[in-house]
Amino acid sequence: MKQKTLTRISKNFWFYILVLCTIAFVGFPLFWMALSSLKPSVELFKMPPKILPKAPTFEWYTTTFSNAIVVRYFFNSFLIAFSTMLVDVVLATLGAYSLARFKYRGRRFIMMAVLSAYCLPPIMLMIPLYRIIAGMGLNSSYLGVIIGHTTFTFPFCVWLLIPFFRKVPKELEEAALVDGTPSLKIFTAIILPLCVPGILSTGIMAFILSWNEYLLSSVLIISDTMKTLTVGLANYISSVQIDWGEIMALGTATTLPIIIMFSAIQKYFVEGLTAGAVKG
Repeated sequence: MKQKTLTRISKNFWFYILVLCTIAFVGFPLFWMALSSLKPSVELFKMPPKILPKAPTFEWYTTTFSNAIVVRYFFNSFLIAFSTMLVDVVLATLGAYSLARFKYRGRRFIMMAVLSAYCLPPIMLMIPLYRIIAGMGLNSSYLGVIIGHTTFTFPFCVWLLIPFFRKVPKELEEAALVDGTPSLKIFTAIILPLCVPGILSTGIMAFILSWNEYLLSSVLIISDTMKTLTVGLANYISSVQIDWGEIMALGTATTLPIIIMFSAIQKYFVEGLTAGAVKG
């Protein structure tokens, strides 16, 4: 028994060491970026480099956010990401409930199509999607970018929501139907409240994906006043000069809300990914 306990502790020890090493590997660049945004220009390029700033300063944040165009980038990113989230939540909730609850011809094909669309690399859809949006006259417009982001995020949202609806017992709906409750009332008053955590986490994930999207936004947006944060960051890199301090400050300001939001919903996100893995 003692030997088994030692073996289990040894296995867990190495597992936690591996987890810590992975976190350090992934998180160190973000940590370095945040600290570099607090370093004055003298320390940014000092050799050998120091991790902690000797004289922390917010000059890069002051310089960056005193520029009105940067505030505009934040507004554009928030507007596009929030709109994409709303569209995804409404459409994906209805689509996922349909696929999880009803049986009809073509249902399995639709589920496979949704999964296939999610697995496709976005760059493969770039040219046809751009031609469709440009043909509608929506390129370099908020609506065009929102449609493009929804195309990429909608399949993911549907696939993430299906397990949440499957976890709701069918007996609740059957009992309500016996009592004469309309189907729409069952969906809005019984099913949706039980799936609120999953819907919220899915919506936040859609927001994060849209907030971080660069490729499509850089293609569809031409006007400088309509650029998102990820696209606007490229303005600080030119063939003549790279404003590292401002890039670090803006990168930190862009990343921090995403880290906070993902930390808030990671429990439900993992639950959604694993809900359909084991049959109960």
